[in-house]
Amino acid sequence: MTTDLDPYLQEMGRLALEVAADSASKVMIYAEADPDGLEADIFFDDEDPDVIQYRLCPPMLEAVIDAFRDAARVSDPKGPWQVMSYVIDDGAFRVTFRYDDDVDEHEDISERRPVAVAEVFGPGLVDYSRPGV
Repeated sequence: MTTDLDPYLQEMGRLALEVAADSASKVMIYAEADPDGLEADIFFDDEDPDVIQYRLCPPMLEAVIDAFRDAARVSDPKGPWQVMSYVIDDGAFRVTFRYDDDVDEHEDISERRPVAVAEVFGPGLVDYSRPGV
């Protein structure tokens, strides 16, 4: 990624942290793009280490992710990513991408997302009870 994309990365992190609890030590944005559009969610740990909190991505964050994907498409020789995992862990962030060739076309987001969440947070129960809070 080039430094031209840094403002997008910074804004994504800022907006995700606004959604997560102040006590969260890890925050993850999980986004998938397909021909129908973009779907993005936020996961974070909280005071109970065995429970991972889930929140819907606010529209502003989805718009930034979508703009980031469009901007990255120009500079990424692999083309546009299909899956993005943006993780904030103890103040640092890392972003990983999966492209069309890396994604099993027979799986859908409901199969891929739990695997990605477990890779970041380990085994745990995801609390889907308050998605819009």
